Amino acid sequence: MELRRIINSVRKTCTRRLSLLPSHYHAELRAMQSSKTNPVSLRGLELIIIILTAGLVGVLSIYIGAHSATASVANTTTSAQQSGLFRITLMEIMDTGWNSTMAQPQFSIFGPKGLEPAANISLPAHTLIQLTIISYDTPTAGSTDQEGKVAGTVGGTIYLINGTTAMGMNVPASWGQNVTSVPGNMLAHTFTIQQLGINIPVVGGDTEIAYIEFNQTGTFQWICLTPCGFGPTGMEGAMSAPGWMEGQVTVY
Repeated sequence: MELRRIINSVRKTCTRRLSLLPSHYHAELRAMQSSKTNPVSLRGLELIIIILTAGLVGVLSIYIGAHSATASVANTTTSAQQSGLFRITLMEIMDTGWNSTMAQPQFSIFGPKGLEPAANISLPAHTLIQLTIISYDTPTAGSTDQEGKVAGTVGGTIYLINGTTAMGMNVPASWGQNVTSVPGNMLAHTFTIQQLGINIPVVGGDTEIAYIEFNQTGTFQWICLTPCGFGPTGMEGAMSAPGWMEGQVTVY
């Protein structure tokens, strides 16, 4: 920064001096023509020094500008590579058209093309994953506090953001809560991978951010533990259909 300041100062000085060159130059010629002395006078020497200095400043400016731009790009690339964070966002929406007469909740992947099916979710192993779940839903009666416990995330917590506007409810935003569990009466659903011991409670009308990391590869089932359930005691229809409230996670 100090070198850049000095160069800028010199550049301004040279610009001022160079603006005077035509009058100095013609005055010098007249002096040379009326004199028998050596044509290289002090004024001529000053002219040469100013021109050389201006050229040097220009070269240095170009070099520093190019170097700074290259360093900026390199630093940005390095930061992106070093972060190593894999991000995925799921949206849980309460009223998605299951058929012509019934609307049901559904988990979808929020991708570059909008909402995409969550029947098959691919996630990398041995990589820190930021999983964000945005709920456009309301709490469901009958969920228990046990089902609201966080499990399998980094630190055993989720970052809970209160403030999603869900159908029928407008909740004032309150940012920045790290929680290990939520009361059952706040749950809309869960995102659960039982084989890997992961349970992320989904609070109705809120956003959850969880950090997870898989230490093994394979294909595992994700489900909504409550209230949808699974197996013989689980709900039917959309609740047991892949890409709605259950699906597969492929860890590669």
